[in-house]
Amino acid sequence: MTIRTFVQATERTLTIRKLILLALAATLLIFIVLLFRASMLYIKLGNDFAGDSWEIPSILYGRPTKIRVGDHLGNLRLEERLKRLSYTKVSGTPDRPGTYSLESGRARIFTRGYRIYELPSSGGPAELEIRNGRVASIVTRAGNPLESVRIEPEEIARILGPKRESRRLIPLSSIPDSMKNAVIASEDTRFHSHRGIDFVGIARATLTNLKDRRFTQGGSTITQQVAKNFFLSPKKTLMRKLREAELAIILELRFTKNEILEMYLNKIYFGQDGTVGVYGIEEAAHFYFSKEASDLTLEESALLAGIIRSPNRYSPFKDKRAAKERRNTVLNQMRRMNMISEDELRVALTSLLVVQPQPTKPRLAPYFMDYIQRITAEELGDEELFRTGYRFNTTLDPLLQSLAEKAVAEGLAEIDKTLPPSDEPLQAALVAVDPATGEMIAMVGGREYGISQFNRATSARRQPGSAFKPFVLLAAMRQTLEGRGGITLSTTVSGEPITFKTPQGPWTPSNSDGKTYGNISVRTAIENSVNTATVRLADEVGLDEVVKTAKAAGITSRLPSLPSMPLGSFEVTPMELAYAYTTIASRGIRFDPFPLFSITNADGGIISEKRGRNERTIDPRTTYLTAYAMEGTIERGTGRIARALGIRFTASGKTGTTNDNRDSWFVGFTPDIVCAVWVGYDSEANTKLTGARGALRIWSRFMRSVYPEAEPTALTPPDGVEFEEIDPASGFLATSNCTQKFREAYLIGTAPKDTCPIHPVSPALDIFRKGFKSLGDYFRSLFK
Repeated sequence: MTIRTFVQATERTLTIRKLILLALAATLLIFIVLLFRASMLYIKLGNDFAGDSWEIPSILYGRPTKIRVGDHLGNLRLEERLKRLSYTKVSGTPDRPGTYSLESGRARIFTRGYRIYELPSSGGPAELEIRNGRVASIVTRAGNPLESVRIEPEEIARILGPKRESRRLIPLSSIPDSMKNAVIASEDTRFHSHRGIDFVGIARATLTNLKDRRFTQGGSTITQQVAKNFFLSPKKTLMRKLREAELAIILELRFTKNEILEMYLNKIYFGQDGTVGVYGIEEAAHFYFSKEASDLTLEESALLAGIIRSPNRYSPFKDKRAAKERRNTVLNQMRRMNMISEDELRVALTSLLVVQPQPTKPRLAPYFMDYIQRITAEELGDEELFRTGYRFNTTLDPLLQSLAEKAVAEGLAEIDKTLPPSDEPLQAALVAVDPATGEMIAMVGGREYGISQFNRATSARRQPGSAFKPFVLLAAMRQTLEGRGGITLSTTVSGEPITFKTPQGPWTPSNSDGKTYGNISVRTAIENSVNTATVRLADEVGLDEVVKTAKAAGITSRLPSLPSMPLGSFEVTPMELAYAYTTIASRGIRFDPFPLFSITNADGGIISEKRGRNERTIDPRTTYLTAYAMEGTIERGTGRIARALGIRFTASGKTGTTNDNRDSWFVGFTPDIVCAVWVGYDSEANTKLTGARGALRIWSRFMRSVYPEAEPTALTPPDGVEFEEIDPASGFLATSNCTQKFREAYLIGTAPKDTCPIHPVSPALDIFRKGFKSLGDYFRSLFK
């Protein structure tokens, strides 16, 4: 070898070594870059799945339905409530949650469990004995007596994100094995053996597609579908497939198989409910079968697993034959993989394809939903509700809410026919409260939410007019109870015209009916809404006392100490007035507005818990007397048209009309429900409506629908109240000669002791009656 040849050989060797070193360096660099990229993806995937990759709507639920001994099932509309919750009616004894049966004199319900702060229920079977339409007893399946049973709350509304994806996240442990196996058999038979990419599956799919000369099978694994659904567009390109494979490998490194399957089952698309997409197994179970995923049967699991490949093609709502064939294909594949036995396969294949879709519901309570979001905004901050998946457990009764919305819509349509054309629509607001708990059970904030989102129930401040007068009466009754006055319901007060001096000059109230009254009873002043008599009564009681009583009842607005204040010349909201009347209906317990039990996150963790704040502020004897007097408004007074409108039962209430008919009010109640209705124009223009011609019509429609089959129970007098038969004209004890008699209520010891001077009888009989009454008063005082 020459020196030249040696040098050339050495140079070639050095060149090769350099190339090798460069190749090794490049390989190492690529490895480092890939390792860095993989590490970043590893971290990113963990952060993304823990963050806002999910679009989970927040859901508002109503309050649970409570069935108590003594309740009338017709008024409760039990079967309608069960159907709204997609309960299945069966013959015989219900054997699973969400089923019920009705027989002569008996109802059996297998309730579902739920969790709401202070009102939890594990669900289970209950048997109700029915007599004359009312619940006579409630027992468990074992025969143990129950005072009540609760049915799970109904969904009111959802707050959806921009993608319109509706889903409910559930853990893998809540998904039955039949569903997990069906999905694996249908979508990825080698799920537990591959590491994100199934090369065997890809090869098999390729050969099948070549054989069929068309694309009939895909080779994507469940892991790849998770990667695609969370991070990639559906566009089919080579770069997207490479990116999908890369993400799938990292997913397999970052998460366990169970975690990946849980992501998949919560993320996957199952079909369309109008403009809303149905995503995740829990939402699909509710959409197709009106049940929770945990209750899915084998054949139902196979049907849902088969839908995944093409929700439009295999939807049982569109093509039952194709859906059943696809279901059976999945079942056969499950048998080939030994996931089910031969007997299970045979039974499932021969089972009918039965779906029970959730009933399509109109959007319910939009004003209430806005109100809940507003009052919780401070607690929840700037969270996007469709990403956090909050659960708002509210006090609303969805059935009563739908009745309230119907009453407002139909009532306004009826009232419109009586009015001349206007440049603006007549508006209304309604608030209903449960006086036993203070729970807000219905709210309507306007005529049509799509046109005006302004919530008149909570934000419109309008004068209550004569609807405030019951608090003047309440103040008088409180004074009498405390021994600082002697006014009773039969006390006479002048209804003659009166003029007051005010800073703005003389003020002379007039009566809305244009009449002039002489001496009338306090009861008549309230029943007929006599302004002149009411301001005289307030003047005798004292304006400060009226203000004090109204505040104790729950009026939070500023009350000016002016002579016109007793006639409602200040401003309140319908919700404020409804809760003030609730204090009267609840025997003196004042409740703060209570629309919400709790807020939880998607996992059930408590975000916020609410308690209904209440305290006794007024003696029940005085509230009873006030409510008893207000019964006369409907029986004989300004609200008597309610009888013609179908109110056949006893109720207490008061009309309200403001100057120039700007506002029409009616607030009334039974022991079960308080309802306040306002009608007017947003511009405060003249409606030409009194309280009776406007708001009372809507109130009557609503209350009539609350008691479709049986009357409510009457108010029961508390201890310390007695009744006497009086002559209504004189206000004294009735005699045998009185042509009219009335049973009036009094605080013990305050009833009149003299007989009617207009219709006297023999003096001896009068003396005997007085002595007998005095003796009775003496013995009653011994047992106070």
